Formats: sequence, C-alpha cells, structure tokens
Amino acid sequence: MKAVAQEVLFLTDPQSRDDVASLAWPSNVRIEALDASRPHDNTDFKVIVVDADLTCGSTIELLRQTLKSVDRQIPRHFAVNQGRRIEVVQAQVLGARSIRPRPLSIEDLQAILAEAYGARSSALAEEPLAALVTTTHTGSRALGGVFDAIQSGGMLRRSELESASEDIADAIADDGIASWLEAVRAHHQGTFQHCLLVTGVLTSFAQALGMSHSDVSLLTTAGLLHDIGKAMIPIDILEKPGALSQHEFRTIAQHPVIGYDYLLSQGELDGVILDAVRGHHEYLDGSGYPDHLSGSQLGDVTRILTVCDIYGALCERRSYKSAMPPEKALELLESMANAGKLETALVKALRRAVLPA
Repeated sequence: MKAVAQEVLFLTDPQSRDDVASLAWPSNVRIEALDASRPHDNTDFKVIVVDADLTCGSTIELLRQTLKSVDRQIPRHFAVNQGRRIEVVQAQVLGARSIRPRPLSIEDLQAILAEAYGARSSALAEEPLAALVTTTHTGSRALGGVFDAIQSGGMLRRSELESASEDIADAIADDGIASWLEAVRAHHQGTFQHCLLVTGVLTSFAQALGMSHSDVSLLTTAGLLHDIGKAMIPIDILEKPGALSQHEFRTIAQHPVIGYDYLLSQGELDGVILDAVRGHHEYLDGSGYPDHLSGSQLGDVTRILTVCDIYGALCERRSYKSAMPPEKALELLESMANAGKLETALVKALRRAVLPA
C-alpha cells in the first residue's frame, strides 16, 4: 500500500500515547494525545482512529470538542474494550464508522486503511448486502450529527439528514425491509440500532401503503429523529440491561420532550414530525407519556410512529436479548390494539409491510 504522509490521525489518551507510539505503525499515521490546551489540525486526514477511555467524562468531552471541527464524511473508527456496551454506544454517538476490540492491531489498521482508499475489506466485499450496509452507515452518521448537535446546542444539519433519508428510502425500496433489519442488526448496536430499525420499518410502512414520495420522506425523517432526546440521557441508564428504577424511568421518559424542544428551537421543521417526536410513547387510551394524550389528540404520523417504534424495539438484538420473530412481535402489537392502546388498522397495515406476501 502506498504510504502518504500523515493521512491517518490516531487519537489516544495522554497516558497511553507512548505505548501506542511504540508499535510499528505505518509512516502515514500521526499519533496524538488528546489535549485541551491546543487544537488538533484535523483537516488533512482521510481516516481518524480513536483509542481512548470512553468511560471517562473528561475524555469524552475532549473527543467531542476535537471531532467537532472534522467533516463527518471523514471515517471515524473506534477501539473499545470487549464486553463494554457503554463504550460501544458512546463510540456510536461520537460518529463511529466501525468499532473494533482493544488492543488495536496493525492488521486492524490495515483493514481500516483499505476501506478508506476504496479497496473494501474482504469481509465487506464478500457481504451480499454491502451496498445496504453502506447506507446503514450513512444513517448512523446522520444520527451522530444530530446527537452531536443536541449535546452541544448546535444547529441541525438538515442537508445531511435529508440525504440520509433519501438513501434509506431508496435502499429499502430496492432490497426490502427484511434485508435492512438484517444489515442494521449485524452492524449497529444500542440506541443507534434501534433508531435505524424504526426508521426502516417506518419507511417500509409508507412504501407498502403507496404513500407519496414526500410522505415517505417525512416518515423516514421522523424515524431518524424520534429518539434524539436520548442524546441527553446518561448512557448507564439508556443501556441498562435490567429493569429501570422509578427514578431511572422518569429520567429516560424525558427524552421525547428533550427531542421536541431541540427540534422546535431549530425552526422550519414539519409540525407533524415535532408532534410525533414528542408523542411516540403516547397510547390511544391515554396511558402513555409525556402528556397522557389520547384518541383524537394523536395525529396520524404519531400513531404510525408509535406502532413502528414498538415493533422496532421488539426486533432489536441486544447482548441480553434476542430479536423477537416478526410474527410474535406482530401478535404482541395486536394484543395492544385489542386493549385499546394502538390503532388496529395500523397494526394490520404494518403486518402487510413487514411480512412477505
């Protein structure tokens, strides 16, 4: 491989820099310790690799500030400790293209470089869903941008969001919802997996019902944005594998309002998306949250998002649970509709959208 000087920025903890630098990295890798006292020159790199403590709040804040000046199109690859789901989720929030186990090897870096230079790694090249996987990463980058913006109080990058929505809609139209779910579960984890699953289900729902291009785009965008308030929820609560305490539930139940307030502050976003972001945990019988709305108080997009959000959650694959089979997930939704919580017609429409004819 041709080595071009300083095309890879390797960011690490100050205490780890010497150990990392002692390895025989290629000459085009520049290793820098995170340092709040001086800015990093991040403009001329094709790849950014991060090997740092993602459980340390000050390190995370340093990374956030360092990466803020970097074009999100520059791939970001993270090394994390195996078995630490919190680190994986934090890496995704920071815009990870890929996540690899520590310790990062020369071979890992070679695979990263091969992808960056346009020669896909053998694993990706052999994957039948390679194009679809690429689109899931596009969606993940857009989500990362929104999470960054809400955490920093920055502006929503609508163009990136709109582009990702278009790509996702095209991918699902071409490859189908089953392939999308498979690709997302294989390559994404935690909150980002959930958001991408729900986005795909919403898109498939809209396409199966023959909605207009603008309505498909609206639902796809609503899917990407529906859980952005979780950017402000502590990760140890967000990713807790067991039951939540009352305090933890009250904390996580704030995310619809947090997301709504942020999007409202951005202006010029369709009002039905705002309502859906705030209301996607409401039920027809008034037993949901945050506003205990019911019946006619809930708009069509909110009702659709609620159904698709629950289905997406049931289809998630986590370290502590398997993905629920589609038929079983639909049966659970049907029982909720029979109990007056969800609209029966929408659950039936979802069945047509996610199961083969």
